[in-house]
Amino acid sequence: MQTEKYNFYLNPHEMYKWTKCPKCDAKTKLRKFCLLINYGGLKLKNSQLFILNKSCKYCPSCDLIIAHQCEIESNMQEMVNRLGRTYSPNNCDVLGTIDRAVWRKGKKGKMSPKDALAQASLFKDIWDFEIRPAGWYFDSDD
Repeated sequence: MQTEKYNFYLNPHEMYKWTKCPKCDAKTKLRKFCLLINYGGLKLKNSQLFILNKSCKYCPSCDLIIAHQCEIESNMQEMVNRLGRTYSPNNCDVLGTIDRAVWRKGKKGKMSPKDALAQASLFKDIWDFEIRPAGWYFDSDD
């Protein structure tokens, strides 16, 4: 495998989109990433790898990719249903990214899953953020 790249946050909140980085408060950019997704659990024997070319929010200063879970799930559901399998959102894990040239090669069917895994860059860290909606709050100095 290649070196680890990027930090990753899978945003589970459908209503909240990030225009600023939740860590450093800098403006996020819109970038396309080829996300490597494992569908089917941790046992690679039963799983299947997908590469999803997806627009995500990106913070260059934190090296953070923010993907929206609802968008990934809808794309995955469509791809899994095309294969004749039933989709379960709990079986979906975003592992890392793949270079665009490798994605193109895989799109032409000239790559095995083992080759894709060998070319993958796993995430350095997976982050989680707590969202506090705007509004009036009482001080919690009890």
